[in-house]
Amino acid sequence: MDNKRPSMLGPALIGGAVAGVFSGIPFLNCLCCLWIIGGAMLASHLLAKDSSVSLTAGDGAIVGVFTGIVAAVVDALISIPLHAVNSEVARRIMERLAQYTEDMPSGWNAWLGKGAGGVTASMFFLGLLFSAAVFAAFGALGGIIGASLFGKKKVPSPQGVMDATHDPSHRQP
Repeated sequence: MDNKRPSMLGPALIGGAVAGVFSGIPFLNCLCCLWIIGGAMLASHLLAKDSSVSLTAGDGAIVGVFTGIVAAVVDALISIPLHAVNSEVARRIMERLAQYTEDMPSGWNAWLGKGAGGVTASMFFLGLLFSAAVFAAFGALGGIIGASLFGKKKVPSPQGVMDATHDPSHRQP
């Protein structure tokens, strides 16, 4: 039997893409960290399915970290076109609130205008780096959970060898 482990890239790409899409969609992203854990568990399951040997917690953590990094990239790419929509929604909410209250801080309109201007490249990459670190941590957790749930392989026992508890010559005191 081949004791070689399969590549972690494929499962990490699949699990990361699923987790990143669900994390990037508004109203579904409220479960962001759970999507990352679930995507890493999916990656561990796919890795265990293709592996001929049992997965260790370290294998699950590694595939989970890769899954988290892929999910961060997918999430960032999905959030680019949605940023303008989210800014517009926030502006409308603040305008509606301003109609009902006189306690809005001075200059709130200028503050909203800054947010609607878009994201600079440096802010995008800084956010991506932060997301990748957080998603990798949650991915490692999901990968460890997935490896413990899906990674155990049954070791075939050789024919003719009996367990010590069923051996007739084994006497219990």
